[in-house]
Formats: sequence, structure tokens, C-alpha cells
Amino acid sequence: MNKLLKLYALLTSFGMLLVLLMGAIVTTTGSGEGCGNSWPLCYGEVLPTQPKLETIIEYSHRVVSATLGIMVIILAIWSWIKINHIRDTKWLAILSVFFIIFQGLLGAAAVVWGQSSFVLALHFGFSLISFASVVLLTVVIFENDKGRATLNVDKGIRWNAYLLFIYLYGLVYSGALVRHTEASLACSGWPLCNGSFLPPTNDLEIIHYVHRVLAGLLFLWIILSFLQTRKYYQEHVILYRIYLLLLILVSLQVTTGALIIFTSLNLFIGLAHGLFVSILFATLSYLIMVLLRKNRD
Repeated sequence: MNKLLKLYALLTSFGMLLVLLMGAIVTTTGSGEGCGNSWPLCYGEVLPTQPKLETIIEYSHRVVSATLGIMVIILAIWSWIKINHIRDTKWLAILSVFFIIFQGLLGAAAVVWGQSSFVLALHFGFSLISFASVVLLTVVIFENDKGRATLNVDKGIRWNAYLLFIYLYGLVYSGALVRHTEASLACSGWPLCNGSFLPPTNDLEIIHYVHRVLAGLLFLWIILSFLQTRKYYQEHVILYRIYLLLLILVSLQVTTGALIIFTSLNLFIGLAHGLFVSILFATLSYLIMVLLRKNRD
């Protein structure tokens, strides 16, 4: 297998993760309008002169995103040429290119015309799919030398994973909505919301509260899935390891979510929160890919 392709795929995957984290920095620091409503230029300039901090943050995000967009397209074409005999390659290449372009256009539209918090939250969701598709394509490239991983499990286990994936994507959207509506600190304290178990009535509190409830249910869901796997399916090493990793990641996700409240939006805690959910989503995406392979065989 071409070692250069493997190295390039790894660099592209890590680059896509960097794009996600830089997007989180843009949102957390309120730098989304750091270049005004000008795109792809910044205040009408190719290279902004005497930029403020928010301009540097937004402009850097644009440059890195554009660079990774080109890298993803190259990776997709390169993979298509080198390993097009693998069934997963073509649809992952198409997905990765489509979503990297789509999320870029959506981001540009948000700059030029402005978008609601709901659309901006959806932009993060598309970015996450773009990241996951690149990671999966990288996995397929590495699998070419070792053979494809498959899982022979019953329909119940498969549907549990499918529904968990859909639920996680909805949770990701709710979390992005919390961030884009500036509702991160609407509920003081944790796990209670402003010292109460009862649902709040303020709009921002409701957005925050719903996200907390959904996150708590995801935590319980993954715990139960892991326990079931350990008891009945431990011989399926891939399944067991994936759910163990999901349990570790969701635990870190919940912990950093609480720390965001306790530290009043500490930037590094917020980035860790985004990092863990990105890896969590990519890991679950890998499980879905492996399960779908079995369905096709």
C-alpha cells in the first residue's frame, strides 16, 4: 500500500479536526464577524491590514478551512484512483467532498447574508459529518492492507447502533444551538438548572436544559449498551472495544460539559468538549460503517 497516501490521509483527518476546533474558537470568542460581511475577502482585502484579534481568528479559520477543502478533494481523488476496488471508497470520497464544499458554502452564506442560530448550529453538524467521512476514508485506506472489519451480530444490536447514531447527531445539533444562542450559562450550577429539577420557562434556559437532558440520556444509553455488549457479545472484540471507547468518550464529554459551567466558559475546556464529541461521533460512525458492511454482504 502507498505509505504516502496513508500519511496524507492522516494529516487530512487531523486537519479536519483542527478546522472543527477553530470553528469552536470563532464561536466562543465571538469572532464570526471578524471580517465583516465580506467573503472570501476579509473587509475587501486579500490580507487584512492592521487586523484586530477577532479578525485574525476568523481569517485564520478561513485560510485553514480552504486549505483543508483542497486537501480533502485531493484525498478523495487519490483514494478513488488507488483503492477504487474497495466498495466503501467511492461513497466515502463523494461524501467527504460534498460536505466539505457544502459546509464551506453554508459558512460563506452566514458571513454575507447572516444566518439564524439554528442554521449556524446545523453548519456544525455538517462539519462533523465532513470530518467523520474523512476519518472513515482514512480507515479504509489503512484497511486495504489488513482486510475489512465486519460484525456478525443480530438485528437488535444493529438497530441499537443505528438509533444511537441518529440520536447523537440530534444531540450534537442541540449542543451547537446552545453555543450559537449564547445559552451556555443560562443554567447556573450542575446537574441542576439554577438550583431546580423542574424545567425552566426562559427560552435560553429551555435550550440549555433540553441539551442537558438529552446528554444525560445518551450517557445512560451508552452505559447500558456497553454492559449488554460485555455480558452477551464480548467475543465480538470490535463491538466491545468500540462501546468501551464510546463509554470513555461520553464520560469525558459529560465531565467537560459540567466543567464549562463551573469555569464560566473556559476556552480550553470548551475546546476539549468539542474534541471529545467529534471523536465520539467519528467512532460511532465507524461502527455504523462496519455494521452496514455486514448488511451488504
